[in-house]
Amino acid sequence: MNEEEQDIELDNEDLDDSVVAEEHAQESVSKLKGKLKDAEAKAKEYLDGWQRSQADFVNLRKRDEEVRVEFLKFVNADLVSQLIPVLDSLELSLPHGNKELEVIYKQLLSVLKSNGLEESSPTGESFDPKLHEAIGVIETEKKEEDHKILEVVQKSYILQGKIIRPAKVRIGEYKE
Repeated sequence: MNEEEQDIELDNEDLDDSVVAEEHAQESVSKLKGKLKDAEAKAKEYLDGWQRSQADFVNLRKRDEEVRVEFLKFVNADLVSQLIPVLDSLELSLPHGNKELEVIYKQLLSVLKSNGLEESSPTGESFDPKLHEAIGVIETEKKEEDHKILEVVQKSYILQGKIIRPAKVRIGEYKE
């Protein structure tokens, strides 16, 4: 074998080795691309799960805050319910001219109103059994007063939009 043939043979071996190395590199790149794709899919899955968990947590916090606010609205409902008869008693004593009691009545009413209590005296309104308690009827000759509240015996009280005591009323009953 002459020198040229040896160089060609060496070049062929180098080519064979470089082809093999290139094929091996392509195979490695292909495997790495597959692993990268799998890792990206797994990362996306983890990100999606984390984002769902974050959204669930935010929603849970919102619901918890709503429940807390609702609880605080009615935490004093029992106390207010117990004070309403005191308010009624003070109101009954007002026509008898006791000025000191009038001041106490107004103070108590002011404190209760600042805590969400509303009073309602529904004279002239249509009777609604969900809001009013009928304790009697008053015969009337006016057709427009039929089923209307003509007399309020006891006011209703509403705390934060919830009726804690319905009004006791007498309603009109039309008679020809």
